Amino acid sequence: MSAKTIHNILAIALLAATTSCKTMLSSTDLTPVTVQIPFMKNSSNECYFLDEFMPTPDAMITGRNGNLALRYYSFKGATYKEWQNTRINLSFYSHDMKCWSLYEEFYSAN
Repeated sequence: MSAKTIHNILAIALLAATTSCKTMLSSTDLTPVTVQIPFMKNSSNECYFLDEFMPTPDAMITGRNGNLALRYYSFKGATYKEWQNTRINLSFYSHDMKCWSLYEEFYSAN
């Protein structure tokens, strides 16, 4: 290896180490942001256009089961119905990927 190649490798390694150290030492607030989730009925007779009003979840899983599309929303800190600042998991199904019905709602205390 030439001296220039070794110099470039060391420069890249130093840059990567400096960036990762800065990230490790940053003082960001790790407390989850509490979001307000609108009231929804747990009923197959209700239809919600989630893409128009639902807050951005901390995690979302999508999938299919037969002809049903499924979405699972997870919020680390949310206010929903009578639950204040708790972990909320909401499960929805749809036949057309536009109109969604709520079928499960779970919460857990922080």
